[in-house]
Amino acid sequence: MGDYCHQCGQRHVPELRVLYLVQRFLESALDLEDLERGVGQTLRRAAQNPGRVARRYVDGERKEFVNPLGYFLLTATATFLVFSMFQEAWVQGQAEAFEATWRSLGTHPDEVFRSGSPLRSLGWSSAQDLAAGIFQFFQQVQTYVGLFTCIVAGLLLRWAFPERTAAETLVFELYVTAQATLFLGVLGPLLFWAAPAYIGVLPIFLQVGLHTHGAGAFFGTHWRARLLPACAYLASGIVLVVGSGLLVVGAMSYLA
Repeated sequence: MGDYCHQCGQRHVPELRVLYLVQRFLESALDLEDLERGVGQTLRRAAQNPGRVARRYVDGERKEFVNPLGYFLLTATATFLVFSMFQEAWVQGQAEAFEATWRSLGTHPDEVFRSGSPLRSLGWSSAQDLAAGIFQFFQQVQTYVGLFTCIVAGLLLRWAFPERTAAETLVFELYVTAQATLFLGVLGPLLFWAAPAYIGVLPIFLQVGLHTHGAGAFFGTHWRARLLPACAYLASGIVLVVGSGLLVVGAMSYLA
């Protein structure tokens, strides 16, 4: 049999390891021709079902697909660029949504940013400033947040499905999260004008939907196999929020 397949020329990998994913990503990043060859196929197949792409990659069909880590970074970059193009529209729409919410609660927007208020102390003097600050913050951390949730959710799935290795569950998370991120970049601009207040809900909706859809092809069609990946993703988000909150509280206590 040898080290390479005589039909496709792909190297035989006995068992998928996390180190192999990183190594293959670095090799692909240096070989642009190899990267370009798999982008179209990965985009097309992952749009149909990212779980099936993950399954094929784990089963050994790796030559025709972009490495999962590379695909994750590719979609994150594309979505970053799209959101940057529509930043002004989102900030304006979100600021109007903030003001409408405050008025519905009986609070005038000027009162929210009065001298000495918490938001004013953070350097925000209007709903526009607040919306712009939130936008810039999430633009800066979105890739790290996505990668963190992939790792945590992948570990949870490794525990829930012991027949799968950590590398295999990580592949599933990377492809699904990457595809949800790409769909966010496509659908997000539509909400910038239509319903900016719901842009924060769209990523969760896409992630849960694609995790459930992709799980059928990767883990099996049983309801447990479909439900657990979505739960693992939501749990990873909770871990991120709680962990971030504890770090902020700890930092404030230390500075005090």
